[in-house]
Amino acid sequence: MSEELQAKAKRAQKRVLDSIPSRWILPANVKAKFSKGDARSIIPASGLLTTAQIDIINHDASDIVQKLAEGKFKAAEVMEAFCASAAVAHQVVNCLVEFFPDEAISQARQLDEQFSETKTLAGPLHGLPMAIKDTHDVKGRTTTWAFATWLDRPAADADSSTVKVMRDAGAIFFARTTMPQTGMALETVSPLWGRTLNPFNPAVFGAGGSSGGDGALVAMRGSPASGLSTDIGGSIRAPAAFNGLYGMRPTAERVPRTGLASPAGGNVSIKVSTGPVCHSMQDLRMFVKLLLTHPTLPYEPTACLPFWDEIAASKSRPKLRIGLMLTDDVVDPHPPVLRALEEVRAKLRAAGHTIVDFRPPFDCWEAALTTWALYFQTGAAETLALLEAGGEKPIPVFAHYLKTFDIKPLAVTELFRHNAAQAGYKAAFQQSWDGDGSYDCIICPSAPLAGSPHDFPLWWGYTTLWNLLDYPSIMMPLKGFKINSQRDPKTAAYSPRSNPFDRANWEIYDPEVWKTQPMTFQIVGRPYHDEALINVSEVIDGVVNATNAPHL
Repeated sequence: MSEELQAKAKRAQKRVLDSIPSRWILPANVKAKFSKGDARSIIPASGLLTTAQIDIINHDASDIVQKLAEGKFKAAEVMEAFCASAAVAHQVVNCLVEFFPDEAISQARQLDEQFSETKTLAGPLHGLPMAIKDTHDVKGRTTTWAFATWLDRPAADADSSTVKVMRDAGAIFFARTTMPQTGMALETVSPLWGRTLNPFNPAVFGAGGSSGGDGALVAMRGSPASGLSTDIGGSIRAPAAFNGLYGMRPTAERVPRTGLASPAGGNVSIKVSTGPVCHSMQDLRMFVKLLLTHPTLPYEPTACLPFWDEIAASKSRPKLRIGLMLTDDVVDPHPPVLRALEEVRAKLRAAGHTIVDFRPPFDCWEAALTTWALYFQTGAAETLALLEAGGEKPIPVFAHYLKTFDIKPLAVTELFRHNAAQAGYKAAFQQSWDGDGSYDCIICPSAPLAGSPHDFPLWWGYTTLWNLLDYPSIMMPLKGFKINSQRDPKTAAYSPRSNPFDRANWEIYDPEVWKTQPMTFQIVGRPYHDEALINVSEVIDGVVNATNAPHL
């Protein structure tokens, strides 16, 4: 890294730390104590939050909104509690690019005064603290996208559409969160902002990406939820998975996209989606309904007309018919991931639901080649130009993917061919879904591993498949599941496939290393039927995460 880039990064990171009030600064000895092991315990152990504040931050977003509406919480006290927790979280896992607690607390006090006088809520998210990923334009603030050359560019003159939806609903913004350089990584690291760490084991694992700042902050209880994480290849779902949270990538065509920064805004073959990372299905439903109905932007040009199918959102078959996809036949998941899926199968069958083994109707490696070609139709020219302008080199994982997938500019005929292939994959999958008696959903791995080690180029296929097809999908934690050496030994006799990812995925697995990590799985629904997927997922959550449900 050049001296100029080092100086710019130091300035940027110092600016965030300087914005933390002295009352929330961690003593060096306390911070060092939590640099290894489970960092989440530092919030109550720090002594920087009161008992009342710790109680507040342990409420889910929907609970907080209800208590604010009932007058049981004050917006200012909620905001102060989460700002304190976010300040501590950032000092341990490095998840913020901007922090403005005084402004947010002042806005919360004004909201309290208005509510006291009028008894009228500002909206369905009245007073809810919210941090915004550094990919959305926020009026008056700079969006860097983790590019060094964008650090000093002019502030946005308007909110992105989805930021406006949240602001109109009464949310109050208090911070911006980290994302990786280029945005195209399932970990969050950049020369500008540094590395965002995984709260469960910061010494070994990353927080996922590209919404890694959101995932780490929510897992640390530094924000009630992230309502505006984004996803074009797994960027909502990987941070949710690796931080043990719920997360949803809605159908992209239903979510507004105006004001989302991008180095290549003209690429519309695979579209980015915005969705929540949160602590419960109730929270997930609340945010997704708001995003898909975007009530104050009824004619937003980048999304289909808003709707919410209450029938689909409230009803389903008494017993579900579920396809279970254990592998994509490109990269086999690690042993604990497979054990978790078998546990989900057993619990759902015991509850009377039908589980059918499912295999994709096409070669998922070939589908990945089309996916990556469509991501970078110009050969990543815009992205590489921005890196050069800032004196940056690509982060290792991004460079690895460019080389592995032979990224190069596409001729128009090549672009047409890949777009035609994408259409063919969509048709084949729809026929497969319906051809075997139809499914209420498909369950599959969140990823081939339960956490991403720093700088490890993991296989994205279990998430990118659904971006290519534009199928909505949800990450769900399997609560109480523990990885251990006895139940999840490494398969010594495994014979890796010849593709560039399977051997590396098998070689890196060590149950002793992964034993700290949470376990999640993925639930996939039909395009545009997001309400039905949420309803089905609530049923599944009630079965697999019942308090008395045993683990295999």
